[in-house]
Amino acid sequence: MYSAHMDAGEARGAKALVAEPSAPETSAAQAFAEPYSHLEHANELEPAAGHHHLLQHCPFHREESHDPPFYVVSRHADVLAMLTDPELWNNRDGSGVFFQRGGVLGGADGDDHRRQRKVLQDGFRPTSIDALAPRVQQIADEIWAEAFGADGEGDFVHLFAFTFPAIVIAELLGVAAQDRERFGAWSNDIVSGLGLGGDPAKAEAANVGIYEIVDALAAERTSSIERGETVPDDMISVLTRAYLAGTLEYGELRRLCQQLLVAGHETTASLISFMLYRLIEQPALAAQLRDDSSLLDVAIEEFLRHESPVQGLFRTNARPCPLGDDVLEERTKVQVLFAAANRDPQVWEAPDEIRFDRKGKRQHLAFGWGTHHCIGAALARQEARVALRLMVERFDHVELIGAVAVNQPFVLRGLTTMPIRWTVR
Repeated sequence: MYSAHMDAGEARGAKALVAEPSAPETSAAQAFAEPYSHLEHANELEPAAGHHHLLQHCPFHREESHDPPFYVVSRHADVLAMLTDPELWNNRDGSGVFFQRGGVLGGADGDDHRRQRKVLQDGFRPTSIDALAPRVQQIADEIWAEAFGADGEGDFVHLFAFTFPAIVIAELLGVAAQDRERFGAWSNDIVSGLGLGGDPAKAEAANVGIYEIVDALAAERTSSIERGETVPDDMISVLTRAYLAGTLEYGELRRLCQQLLVAGHETTASLISFMLYRLIEQPALAAQLRDDSSLLDVAIEEFLRHESPVQGLFRTNARPCPLGDDVLEERTKVQVLFAAANRDPQVWEAPDEIRFDRKGKRQHLAFGWGTHHCIGAALARQEARVALRLMVERFDHVELIGAVAVNQPFVLRGLTTMPIRWTVR
């Protein structure tokens, strides 16, 4: 049984970017001081109240507290319209609040994005990810058995949620076991650099560490390929072959590895942590899943919608354009707030409730939409399904025994600490 021991701190028909009449107040609505600051509330444990304020009162919000100011778009129809218009709304200025040029995949557009994605797509197709399922399950079982083999207490984030996806993505890339522990810390430092308060020096040092490992692995693969030897079946080998064939530049190979590491680890860890947090907070959800395991896939989609580990990434406009009542200068930073769109009452009834009988479950925007839909979505779903099943089947009783802590980059949302006590079945 799960319990909260203590209070813890169709798709294509996109509409124009114009505000519609305010939706009815929801359970998360509350009064905020004016002028409203998105940044002031973005890192709260339950940011939905702020999201509903944006949805109802300022769907095209100008965030004046940042220098320079940026905009926030929150309604599902408006977010979808931006995601399905990549010619206007570019990724090439970086997905964070700061301008960053020369990115790859999530930081690239047009032909460059298509070329890079084509190199990776075979390894991330659902059929390819399905083939990895036995190994993903084995990794999860080994970590779970070591962490939760007997009754105890500890930090779930560090014991499992953080470790499990880090090992999976590192193994998928081809990183040796002795180097995988460092990847988690580097991932955190890089993610912190996407938002306010991050340390650029730490992010740069993390990139240097990642690139050193990637360079060594790519050199090994290159030597083996040139000698006609068999190379490991991993993404480093795929990327190295693409580089040797002239499909990728070497800088792209390095940055793609970095992006796969961060995107494939941080957000999945956040989803796993929040799933357990909700099961503890709402024990009836765990009971539903124990009674009917066929709900696991539905539950994953609902947790993705409700939690939105990627709260919202940034786009810039390729030319001056209207947004609400304003006209944006070219290359204005706009946060596309997936999390608010996923709580839009114009799309979902009682959006702040977690319901495993919800219709239109794949309409959520947790993985983005369109040409930049997350290439790792199938892997994230598989890892989440494995983790959720373990939580439901292996824990007999689990409770919070301390305050949880939320990460600080406001583009992402996850728990950095979740102390629990558990008994095993």
